Amino acid sequence: MKARLLVHRGPSSFLLAVEEALTKSVGEGRSPPTIRVCIFDPPAVLIGFSQDVYEEVDVEEARRLGYDINRRPTGGGAIVMERDLTPGWEVWLPRALVGRKSIDDMYRELSRIPVEALRILGIDARFRPKNDIEVGGRKISGTGLFEEWGGVMFCGTVLLDLDVSKMLRVLRIPVEKLSDKAVKEVSRRIVTARELLKRLPSIDEVVNAFKRSFEDFTGLEVEEGELTEYERRLVNELIHQKYGRREWVYEFRRASGFTRVCTYKTSGGLVRVHAKVVNEVLEQLMITGDFFTYPSTAMLDLESYIKHTPVDAVRSEVLEFFRSRKATIHGIDPETLAELIEKCLRSQ
Repeated sequence: MKARLLVHRGPSSFLLAVEEALTKSVGEGRSPPTIRVCIFDPPAVLIGFSQDVYEEVDVEEARRLGYDINRRPTGGGAIVMERDLTPGWEVWLPRALVGRKSIDDMYRELSRIPVEALRILGIDARFRPKNDIEVGGRKISGTGLFEEWGGVMFCGTVLLDLDVSKMLRVLRIPVEKLSDKAVKEVSRRIVTARELLKRLPSIDEVVNAFKRSFEDFTGLEVEEGELTEYERRLVNELIHQKYGRREWVYEFRRASGFTRVCTYKTSGGLVRVHAKVVNEVLEQLMITGDFFTYPSTAMLDLESYIKHTPVDAVRSEVLEFFRSRKATIHGIDPETLAELIEKCLRSQ
């Protein structure tokens, strides 16, 4: 068996639809293990699956600067994808090939691919839990994991270069994620390939590095290919049903109409609890943030599960939800989440 290399340049609706379509096609065994490097053209601001776009992005400013805005199928935080400067990369593998690893182990194992690709480019990178790739303590790539239909997609970006001041104009970075004077310190927390190498690597160099790294990781020969007819059909359906629709980006996780909003920084990411409590009963709940859940819909299921629950019983119901089904929030244990929700519900 040979693996497949894809190189795509296009709008966010197409590139994100491919992410979901290939997870399905590779998971079903219809397509071989695949690696892709992609360029967002026009440039884009992408929010995570569980985020409210208006909480994370200055929508008006992003549009004024020419950014497309879209929602990823993966969790995580809002990112800016600049044309040719922050290429994305994805790896698709059948779950059976990955084995019965935990989420943490999958991140650690699969991160060998971008780490080795960066080393091929001349950058001494390493994996930093829970899901970052760093150089000397500074982030050069974030990663995400999406698992569905028997397939696994591992994905991320490469910061070839970045205009930090422009990024801060379009992203609403919450104070809970930042330390004192953090806006001035953002450029010290991240690092680009241009800064490290004193030059800007080409997209062709990035593609070659990931191709070689994927061959080393899988032991498979990698050949450049194209989407199959089945994948193209799935992509077109997903564009029309999801990634090309305003509802998916702006209305899917719209946190409005709540009487209590609490923001917490956790080891698994930022968690925002939006709640409406009437007569000591939880009438409505939405939890947004840059965390990762498996499956991706786990938080939606939890919100529905504990709706109309008396405040005194919410904590036990949250714990029962996680006991009764296979759901994981990467880096956040059920007890911690239950405590945060209860804390918010009891706040004024």
